[in-house]
Amino acid sequence: MSTHLEQAREAYKSEQAVLAGNRARTALAHERLALAALAAVEAGEDLNEVGRAIGLHPTNAAELIEKARQLAPALPGRPGRSPEHVIMRYAAGEISREELIETLATWPYVQAQPITEGLHDDYASFTPGSFDEVEKAANLSYIDDDTYEVILQRYALRYQ
Repeated sequence: MSTHLEQAREAYKSEQAVLAGNRARTALAHERLALAALAAVEAGEDLNEVGRAIGLHPTNAAELIEKARQLAPALPGRPGRSPEHVIMRYAAGEISREELIETLATWPYVQAQPITEGLHDDYASFTPGSFDEVEKAANLSYIDDDTYEVILQRYALRYQ
């Protein structure tokens, strides 16, 4: 492989990491907006006023608040509410690689659905809260291959 081809491949990986970080920051900002709107309503603020404050029609603000109510709280001692949330915080630059690895290597994952025969079926059988979230993050460039491998190895050591 030529040096130029390797440079192009590295530039592509870098671009994907930047795009993933931007997606993560956007998702986290939206989530924080929803939580802030929920806190305002729970503190007794009028829904119309909350909607105006966040630039939404009251109906849309109510939908956003309902989404916030459905968010699980962060697990005690963990930097997020789910593996995906922790990964988003890492991709956004809010937590370190070491904290990400330690958190995901020791996460109390739910059991994933059985692996099927086809790749398409594997994606269709995604289980929230399982190690599937880590695999998805690697596929979407939220974490790089080296980080994924370290998490996987540390996680596997728990069962040896």
